[in-house]
Amino acid sequence: MFLNILIALTIIYLLYKFSIRNFDYWEKRDVPFPKPLPFVGNLLDLLTLRASIGDLLANFYSTFKTPYFGIYIFNKPYLIIRSPTIIKHITVKDFNYFPDHTLLSDEKLDSVASNLLLFAKNPEWKFLRTKISQAFSTGKVKNMFPLVSEAAKEMNSYVTKNQNSNYMEAKELCAKYATEVVATCAFGLNSNCFENEDAEFRVIGRKLFSFDLMNGIRQISYFFAHGFVKLFRVPFFDPSVANFMRDMIHSTLEHREKTGFKRNDVIDTIMQIRSKSTPQDACKFEGDIIVAQAGQFYTAGFETVGTTMSFTLYEICLQRDIQDRIRSEIKDSLIKYGELTYEGIQEMKYLNMAVCETLRKYPVLPYLDRICVADYKVPDSDLVIEKGTPVYIPMFGLHYDPEYFPDPDKYDPERFSDENKSRLPSYTFIPFGEGPRACIGERLGLMVSKLGLCYLLSQFEVVRCTETPVPIIFEKTGILLASTVGLPIKFQKSPLITA
Repeated sequence: MFLNILIALTIIYLLYKFSIRNFDYWEKRDVPFPKPLPFVGNLLDLLTLRASIGDLLANFYSTFKTPYFGIYIFNKPYLIIRSPTIIKHITVKDFNYFPDHTLLSDEKLDSVASNLLLFAKNPEWKFLRTKISQAFSTGKVKNMFPLVSEAAKEMNSYVTKNQNSNYMEAKELCAKYATEVVATCAFGLNSNCFENEDAEFRVIGRKLFSFDLMNGIRQISYFFAHGFVKLFRVPFFDPSVANFMRDMIHSTLEHREKTGFKRNDVIDTIMQIRSKSTPQDACKFEGDIIVAQAGQFYTAGFETVGTTMSFTLYEICLQRDIQDRIRSEIKDSLIKYGELTYEGIQEMKYLNMAVCETLRKYPVLPYLDRICVADYKVPDSDLVIEKGTPVYIPMFGLHYDPEYFPDPDKYDPERFSDENKSRLPSYTFIPFGEGPRACIGERLGLMVSKLGLCYLLSQFEVVRCTETPVPIIFEKTGILLASTVGLPIKFQKSPLITA
């Protein structure tokens, strides 16, 4: 009995010593850091669901006033950057030292996720980015406008049919619209989200971005616990999601090849890239690499549009004066052009200011991440970031820093007026990232979000109801931003222009 206790105590002691073996790393380099705990480092609040990863980094950001500071994820040292100047170096000027995300990319564990641009490493990332960027050009985005308009009209019809209910859940409504846009623009399909609550496209979307424990474990582990992922062979996507993407994309490709049908959408772009592939390319454009590039629209476009639109609707239902200004701008555009047009959307300055303020207050991802691939000396300092060190940029911290955004909890589109924006330091507002690894779909995501808002607000006023949460309490699981109770609001019919 005594021997068993002794062995157990010895094992616990050895594990303890192993867990703290790196805890002098930042101290040796004169980098400030919060005191870590054995086994968990600085992750206690995250692991006990008292804070999301975005909250955690923002809290540390507020604690330290230095250009950078260190933390420990379990026992691994991570560097967190506060200085906009250093952010510029890492994301743009010295990008070659920080070309990759920290996400685990392993084809043996998840061959679809590993080939998404977010996961891919150089040189494959550069090859894929160059090729797939064709699908996001200004011309391609403009050509998609009529297709997006049809999806927005379906959304308005859906709201008209359901406007007498006590409320509508804004995030779910906008997710349906985003799903319909992705289905039609990327794959030439109708998702039927507005006719069928359990349409397959929407079911997969819910599964992809649900805030359940398993999804949270997957997302956090692929960033911070690579050993856990490899040991238990955890795929990033639920297998049913990956299989849905494969079946949908391969069947669409096969139909296009047989019929010669062209639609100038993502599938057509992918077919062009595949036809021009050569043995000298950095990677073969086939199999799950193709699935991943098409799936990129589904994963990135869906969440970006749904989040941006729904939080904008939420904020303007609380502030009628802002909503009235946006609706007035939409009315002026309708009078000028006779309908909602691509050019009209681009001219709406106040709408753009409101969307920017939404992206400041509710960034889709609360942080940016990079990994150092070669020893790098931080400019104007003695710190050398060693190869293999993860580097994080806390977007929540920057976007809520009162030095850059006074009264940061207030929703105020005027922050992004031409005059105020010119005074805002560069690299303090970075909702889509910066540099070569900035979000490839920014232009498309903004167009789809703004057009959806314009269609809704041209026909309806959005009103707070008793179920509308004030303030919002955010989910603690996963890496994306979401309210624990959704965003219930009410729509009241109020056409800006009547026939």
